[in-house]
Amino acid sequence: MTSGTVVLLPPVLSSQLGSAAGGALARADERRELAAELMAYGINVYLVPDAPEPGETLDARTSMAHWVAHNAVTLTAEQPTKPILLVAFGAAGAMMPAVGFSQKASRRPVSGYVVIDGALPKPGAADWPDAPVTYVRTTSDAGALTAAREAVLRGWTVETVSSPATAIREITSEL
Repeated sequence: MTSGTVVLLPPVLSSQLGSAAGGALARADERRELAAELMAYGINVYLVPDAPEPGETLDARTSMAHWVAHNAVTLTAEQPTKPILLVAFGAAGAMMPAVGFSQKASRRPVSGYVVIDGALPKPGAADWPDAPVTYVRTTSDAGALTAAREAVLRGWTVETVSSPATAIREITSEL
């Protein structure tokens, strides 16, 4: 993907889930490190800024809608080079269909989706995925292992690596 952009989505905050998402600060550091490593290889990267904290009175569903809207508006304003490869960490992985649909509505083609050690979207969206999906597992955590097995059952690619940059570099070279 020499002319496209790898888009690193922000973490989902625990207050947006209505429960403990855990590791949002660690994920923010991991995103910055991943962006730096990919850029060192000449890959065009856009690091979406963190979504603002939702109001305390919002329920989890509305908070997640705000998270998706934040990403959609930010990408529309930034206009990253097309096509884009959407990358999500942790709980944000479950929101990939919504972010993908927002990009389709903006006429911004998505070349693929990458979920790193995260939650998978619920099955059932009739026209998603509209591009290849790769699940990247960097940990032996039971949750990541279960998600990787489910990704295989869905026919998605699963990469087990020590660094997500390795898998993303491979994906971008194939696009």
